[in-house]
Amino acid sequence: MFFRMRITSFTVFSCITYVLVFKTGFVESKCVYPWIEFQNHCYMFGLDGKTWFESKVECNKKNSYLARVETPAEDDWIIQQIFALNKVWYLWIGGNTLRKVGDWRWESTNEKVGYTFFYPSEPNRPTTERCLCYFSHHRKMLYWGDLTCTNKVGFICERDN
Repeated sequence: MFFRMRITSFTVFSCITYVLVFKTGFVESKCVYPWIEFQNHCYMFGLDGKTWFESKVECNKKNSYLARVETPAEDDWIIQQIFALNKVWYLWIGGNTLRKVGDWRWESTNEKVGYTFFYPSEPNRPTTERCLCYFSHHRKMLYWGDLTCTNKVGFICERDN
Protein backbone atom coordinates (compact mmCIF):
# COMPACT_ATOMS: atom_id res chain seq x y z
CA MET A 1 0.00 0.00 0.00
CA PHE A 2 1.38 3.38 -0.98
CA PHE A 3 1.14 6.47 1.15
CA ARG A 4 0.22 9.45 -0.94
CA MET A 5 1.25 12.87 0.26
CA ARG A 6 0.01 16.04 -1.26
CA ILE A 7 3.00 18.28 -1.97
CA THR A 8 2.24 21.88 -1.11
CA SER A 9 4.41 24.95 -1.04
CA PHE A 10 4.32 24.72 2.78
CA THR A 11 5.69 21.16 2.65
CA VAL A 12 8.52 22.24 0.35
CA PHE A 13 9.28 25.27 2.55
CA SER A 14 9.35 23.06 5.67
CA CYS A 15 11.75 20.60 4.06
CA ILE A 16 14.10 23.36 2.89
CA THR A 17 14.01 25.01 6.31
CA TYR A 18 14.83 21.71 8.01
CA VAL A 19 17.82 21.11 5.75
CA LEU A 20 19.14 24.67 6.03
CA VAL A 21 18.79 24.98 9.80
CA PHE A 22 19.42 21.49 11.12
CA LYS A 23 21.77 20.04 8.53
CA THR A 24 23.87 23.07 7.51
CA GLY A 25 23.64 25.26 10.61
CA PHE A 26 22.29 28.14 8.52
CA VAL A 27 20.46 30.74 10.58
CA GLU A 28 18.46 33.48 8.94
CA SER A 29 19.94 36.94 9.29
CA LYS A 30 18.28 39.35 11.69
CA CYS A 31 19.38 42.23 9.49
CA VAL A 32 16.34 43.46 7.60
CA TYR A 33 16.62 46.00 4.78
CA PRO A 34 18.10 48.62 4.84
CA TRP A 35 20.45 46.82 7.25
CA ILE A 36 23.23 44.64 5.83
CA GLU A 37 24.90 41.78 7.73
CA PHE A 38 28.63 41.28 8.19
CA GLN A 39 30.20 39.03 10.87
CA ASN A 40 27.20 38.95 13.23
CA HIS A 41 26.63 42.70 13.03
CA CYS A 42 24.10 44.72 11.06
CA TYR A 43 25.09 47.93 9.30
CA MET A 44 22.99 50.74 7.88
CA PHE A 45 24.35 53.44 5.59
CA GLY A 46 22.61 56.78 6.11
CA LEU A 47 22.97 58.91 3.02
CA ASP A 48 21.34 62.11 4.22
CA GLY A 49 23.72 64.74 5.54
CA LYS A 50 23.86 65.04 9.32
CA THR A 51 26.38 66.33 11.83
CA TRP A 52 28.31 63.73 13.80
CA PHE A 53 26.04 64.44 16.80
CA GLU A 54 22.84 64.15 14.74
CA SER A 55 24.15 60.91 13.23
CA LYS A 56 24.81 59.51 16.71
CA VAL A 57 21.23 60.35 17.75
CA GLU A 58 19.84 58.84 14.53
CA CYS A 59 21.73 55.58 15.13
CA ASN A 60 20.62 55.49 18.79
CA LYS A 61 16.97 55.87 17.66
CA LYS A 62 17.51 52.68 15.65
CA ASN A 63 18.94 50.81 18.68
CA SER A 64 22.43 51.04 17.20
CA TYR A 65 25.55 53.19 17.38
CA LEU A 66 27.90 54.91 14.97
CA ALA A 67 30.03 52.13 13.50
CA ARG A 68 33.13 50.86 15.30
CA VAL A 69 35.59 49.64 12.70
CA GLU A 70 37.88 47.28 14.58
CA THR A 71 39.54 44.98 12.03
CA PRO A 72 41.01 45.18 8.53
CA ALA A 73 38.36 42.70 7.32
CA GLU A 74 35.53 44.89 8.63
CA ASP A 75 37.20 47.98 7.14
CA ASP A 76 37.56 46.31 3.73
CA TRP A 77 33.93 45.17 3.78
CA ILE A 78 32.65 48.67 4.68
CA ILE A 79 34.80 50.24 1.95
CA GLN A 80 33.30 47.80 -0.59
CA GLN A 81 29.79 48.79 0.55
CA ILE A 82 30.59 52.49 0.24
CA PHE A 83 31.97 52.06 -3.29
CA ALA A 84 28.82 50.10 -4.18
CA LEU A 85 26.75 53.16 -3.17
CA ASN A 86 28.68 55.03 -5.88
CA LYS A 87 27.75 58.49 -4.65
CA VAL A 88 28.67 59.06 -1.01
CA TRP A 89 32.21 60.15 -0.27
CA TYR A 90 32.04 61.17 3.39
CA LEU A 91 30.45 59.00 6.10
CA TRP A 92 30.65 59.40 9.87
CA ILE A 93 31.79 56.51 12.06
CA GLY A 94 31.92 56.45 15.86
CA GLY A 95 35.45 57.60 16.66
CA ASN A 96 36.08 60.99 18.25
CA THR A 97 38.50 63.01 20.39
CA LEU A 98 35.82 65.03 22.17
CA ARG A 99 37.09 64.20 25.67
CA LYS A 100 40.77 64.81 24.98
CA VAL A 101 42.60 66.14 21.91
CA GLY A 102 44.41 63.33 20.09
CA ASP A 103 42.84 60.53 22.17
CA TRP A 104 40.64 58.67 19.67
CA ARG A 105 37.81 56.73 21.36
CA TRP A 106 34.71 54.90 20.15
CA GLU A 107 31.58 56.78 21.21
CA SER A 108 29.59 53.65 22.03
CA THR A 109 32.12 52.06 24.41
CA ASN A 110 34.68 54.78 25.23
CA GLU A 111 37.38 52.24 24.26
CA LYS A 112 40.54 53.47 22.57
CA VAL A 113 40.48 53.17 18.80
CA GLY A 114 42.98 50.37 18.13
CA TYR A 115 42.93 49.53 14.43
CA THR A 116 43.05 52.61 12.17
CA PHE A 117 43.09 53.34 8.45
CA PHE A 118 43.90 57.05 8.36
CA TYR A 119 45.01 58.71 5.16
CA PRO A 120 48.79 59.41 5.48
CA SER A 121 48.30 63.12 6.29
CA GLU A 122 45.41 62.46 8.72
CA PRO A 123 44.47 63.26 11.40
CA ASN A 124 45.59 66.76 10.51
CA ARG A 125 43.67 69.33 12.57
CA PRO A 126 43.49 67.87 16.08
CA THR A 127 41.95 70.90 17.80
CA THR A 128 39.16 71.59 15.28
CA GLU A 129 38.50 68.25 13.57
CA ARG A 130 37.50 65.96 16.42
CA CYS A 131 35.22 63.39 14.76
CA LEU A 132 36.03 60.40 12.56
CA CYS A 133 34.74 59.71 9.06
CA TYR A 134 35.46 57.80 5.90
CA PHE A 135 36.42 60.07 3.04
CA SER A 136 37.45 59.58 -0.54
CA HIS A 137 40.84 60.60 -1.81
CA HIS A 138 40.18 61.70 -5.41
CA ARG A 139 37.20 59.29 -5.52
CA LYS A 140 39.60 56.38 -5.93
CA MET A 141 40.45 55.26 -2.41
CA LEU A 142 38.59 55.51 0.87
CA TYR A 143 40.42 56.32 4.07
CA TRP A 144 39.68 57.56 7.55
CA GLY A 145 40.05 61.21 8.33
CA ASP A 146 39.25 63.69 11.04
CA LEU A 147 36.53 66.23 10.25
CA THR A 148 34.79 69.06 12.06
CA CYS A 149 31.92 67.38 13.90
CA THR A 150 29.36 69.93 12.69
CA ASN A 151 29.88 69.12 8.98
CA LYS A 152 26.82 67.44 7.47
CA VAL A 153 27.71 64.16 5.79
CA GLY A 154 26.38 60.59 5.62
CA PHE A 155 26.87 58.07 8.42
CA ILE A 156 27.15 54.37 9.20
CA CYS A 157 25.18 52.76 12.03
CA GLU A 158 26.05 49.34 13.49
CA ARG A 159 24.31 46.94 15.86
CA ASP A 160 24.78 43.38 17.01
CA ASN A 161 22.86 40.79 14.98
